[in-house]
This record gives sequence, structure tokens and C-alpha cells, in this order.
Amino acid sequence: MWRRWNELGGPERYEFWSRAGLYVPFAVALVFDLSLARAQQVRVPGLVVFLLLSAGQAGACAVLMHASVSRYLARGPAPRRWLVAAAIALTAAGVLAGAAAFPAFTRPPGTAFPVSMLVAMLLGGTLTVALAPLLRTRALLAVVLVGAAAASGMSASIGRAGVGAHGQGLAGSFLIYVFSIGAFAVLIGRVSPGQLRVMWELDRSRTAHARLSVAEERLRFARDLHDVLGRNLSLIAVQSELAAELARRGDQDAAGQMLQVRQVAHESLREMRAVVSGYRTADLGTELAGAQDVLRSAGMSCRVIGDAAGLPADVQAALGWVVREGTTNIIRHSDATACTIELGILDAPGAPRAVTLTMDNDRVHTPDTGSAGSGLAGLGERLAALGGSITTGHPPNGHFRLEASMPACGAAETPAP
Repeated sequence: MWRRWNELGGPERYEFWSRAGLYVPFAVALVFDLSLARAQQVRVPGLVVFLLLSAGQAGACAVLMHASVSRYLARGPAPRRWLVAAAIALTAAGVLAGAAAFPAFTRPPGTAFPVSMLVAMLLGGTLTVALAPLLRTRALLAVVLVGAAAASGMSASIGRAGVGAHGQGLAGSFLIYVFSIGAFAVLIGRVSPGQLRVMWELDRSRTAHARLSVAEERLRFARDLHDVLGRNLSLIAVQSELAAELARRGDQDAAGQMLQVRQVAHESLREMRAVVSGYRTADLGTELAGAQDVLRSAGMSCRVIGDAAGLPADVQAALGWVVREGTTNIIRHSDATACTIELGILDAPGAPRAVTLTMDNDRVHTPDTGSAGSGLAGLGERLAALGGSITTGHPPNGHFRLEASMPACGAAETPAP
């Protein structure tokens, strides 16, 4: 269970805690119902019915809140009509059960805050919060005003007081209902789902930006290859057709044409190697700076420790590939928020100097079943040719670590096995 929790990304964890906070008001309402039962004189049979209906109403409103938030985030359909009707019916039944449970419910309110208004605020408030993500601002205000008017009218009809001190008390109760329930519904039912929507939009934007960066790099490399090989391959095709036609006629120039084809092919191969070499043998310092920029643009903090100056060219080229592959894996297979890249040289007595490159990020990687780890396998083969190795693991802190090590002297001085 803990491992699965560690595999959740930042957006999933934020949504978990945000949704958990949305259900707290329904539990708090039940606690207030119990407190009201302890503070007032009660009729036991009516109190049992009131508490059961309150629990059912809180559960129905919690389910309605879940469906409302899913609809607000565009992840599901609108709540079923029967669910909304059930929540409303349980709210009305709970108010009627409160009248049977509390003898003070039917007493004139006077200047004190009436018990009927307290019950109406508890039950009506939970219903309003559950409906808040579905309603527009005007509709939400209308629901709050209608609930306040209904609660005040019920208290007035119970107390048979509409003017004087009684009327002023009911007017104050009306305003308290409007401001308290309205603010509560906006803060709980609107602000938290709105923050969830903004968070997921930012996460989708970050993912799209990372994919666009990879796509731009692929297009650049494809464009370079096309510019280098396109003309030469067309020339090879034309000269090959000419040589074939000359050979059919028995012309001696066919051999000369094929020699030209071979020359063009060798030139194309040399130019392609130059393009690929320029892509593959970039300076390690440049690769570290580029990885830092890419990860930061993807919304992660990245810290680079160590200096690549003084390392042989082949060592820098191999470790540059490690940085590229590791950066790609972080963007594609994890939802990291922080990454540390550390470059160091081990100089132990009696052992050859070795250089190590460690990439540590704070999220466990989700493996890509389609690629089956071919990128890391290719890196392992590349480093093995230079006497190095690459390892991956999950430290106890739940991070993902990629570590590459190889002799610091490079391939020219690496002793044969």
C-alpha cells in the first residue's frame, strides 16, 4: 500500500487530499447534530429517527459531491436525477424529524437563535455544498436565498411571530443563514474543485510542453538527415538506373557509372556519420546544462553537482548519452518534482580512477511495457564497451536512482579484459 502511495504523482496526491477535505463538512454536520442533541431536550424515539436521517442525508450528499466534482472536472456525467431528488428528500425529512426530536423546535423563537433554524442550517448547508460544483453563481445564490427564506418562514410559522422583536430575530436568522451557508458553499464547493481543475490543466500543459520538446528535437534531427541524404540518395538512384541501362547495351561506361555510385554512397555515409557524430558526441557540460533547462521547463527543480572539465572526449560522449536517456525517462515515465544530477571522480588507493554519474529524482518510475527498457539496455552496452556499467534502483526514501560508472581514463587507456 505504501509503495502504491509513493508511485502516485503530485497531482494525484493533491486531488486525494482535496477530495478528502470536501467530505469533511458532512462528518462535521453529524458531529453538530450530536452536539445539538446533547444541548437540547430531546424525545428519544424522534432523536433516533433524526440521527438516522441525518446520517443518510450526509451520505447521500457525499455521493452527490463526488459526482458533482467529477462532472466539474469533466470526468463523468452529471449526477443522476434520483440522487439529487434523494438528497433533497432526505434533507426535508431530516428537518421534519428534527421537529419531532426537539421539543424546543416548535417553541416561539423570541430573540434567541431558534432550534429550527439550526437544524435547517445543518441539513440545508450540506445539501447546498454538495450542489455547489454543479450550479452557476446565480443558481447557487438562488438556492441559498430560497433555503434561508424557507428556514425563516418555517421558524415564523412555528413561533407565530412575524413582527416586532420576533420579526427582527427572524430577519437576523435569515441574514446569518445567507452569509454563513453562502460563504461555506463557495469556499468548500467552488474554490477547492476550481483549484483541482487549474492544477490538472497545469499538469497537462507541462506534459504537452515536454512532448513538444521531444518532437522538436526529432524533427530537427530528421531535417538534418534529410538535407544530408536526400540529394545523394536521389543521385544514387539516377546513376544506378543509368548504369543498368548501359550494362544492358553492353556499354563499357557502366562500370564507371557504378564506381561513381559507390563514391556517392561513401560520401553519403561519411556525411551521415558526421551528422550523427555531432548529435552523439556533444560536450557533457552542454548536456548537463540542456538537461537542467529541459527539466525546469517541465516544471521540475534540477540541481547539477560536479564539473565535466578534464574528462576525455569518449567518456564525455558516453556520459552525455546517459544524461539524455535519464532525462527522457524522467519526463516520460515519472511525475518527478525534483532531480539531482551528480558527477564525481572516485580515486581509491590501488584502483584505477573512475567517474560516476548519478541521476536521482523523487518519484518512482512507471515502466514502459512497450519499450521494455531498450534505452537503458543500449546504454549498458555502450558503457560496457568502455569498461563501465549502469545500474538503477529505488533507495529507501522512495526515489528513483540511475547510476553510471566507468574508468576516467577513457577508451584509449582502458585495459583489455
